[in-house]
Amino acid sequence: MMSQTEQVLPKHTGNQGLWVLVAVAMSLALMASCGDDEPKNEPEPDAGSKVCDPSQVRCTEQTIDKLSLRSVVSTGEVREEGTTSGEFLTYVDSRAGGLQPTMSYTYLRFTSTGLTQVQVHDQAALSSTEWDIAVRRYTVRVNSGTSGPSCVAAASLPQGTAFASVTSVSAGLSFQTERWFDDACTLIPDNSGLNGPATVLGGFWTYQSCVAMTGQVFVIRLADGRHVKLEVMGYYEPSAQQVCNQTGSVPQPSGSGQIRIKWAFLP
Repeated sequence: MMSQTEQVLPKHTGNQGLWVLVAVAMSLALMASCGDDEPKNEPEPDAGSKVCDPSQVRCTEQTIDKLSLRSVVSTGEVREEGTTSGEFLTYVDSRAGGLQPTMSYTYLRFTSTGLTQVQVHDQAALSSTEWDIAVRRYTVRVNSGTSGPSCVAAASLPQGTAFASVTSVSAGLSFQTERWFDDACTLIPDNSGLNGPATVLGGFWTYQSCVAMTGQVFVIRLADGRHVKLEVMGYYEPSAQQVCNQTGSVPQPSGSGQIRIKWAFLP
């Protein structure tokens, strides 16, 4: 006859096996649950899908020389002045120390809260993908080609296109990256007569005896696949800019080198 202990042992062993199975099942469920709760590498709210890798900038020595690139980070103010939801009016102090610049371009990145300055100087910017556009005086350039290692590109919309009418990215737009040097690193100048670089956004202004706005609207394709519509509204203080646009001359003081850019993300 089995002892009481011997009678209980087989029953107890059977329960232990059942509990082992239950414990394994619970562990598997817990692992699956923990996997669901682990933080994922979700993109930042401003980010899209990356469309390019950094590239080598051509003709860097010529760019440093022709564009008078500096190694002093710009201290010019950048602020948002617009109040329309989803639309920005960004003020950029692009004077950079005067007509003979002593500071770098102001390097900027498009974000959901406005244009944000990237703290980088000209020569470092030639190897940085952190910025989208750069502004100094009346020159506005994008980060691609002869300007920087990224692939930011711009397309000009038909003359007379109103900023408000642009609500999507039209099919067939011809996006261009910066190329103000030919294959021999000879400067391709703009058509202003001032011998500046022919940038892809250069059509926002024309020059006779003052820098007048053309009303040209652009679509910019960023390196992460997002698109921005953009119009440069002024190079002078608003009242002086209006006189320049209407008469071809500008009153003094004009407040030159104070760019205002209207822009918005496109779906």
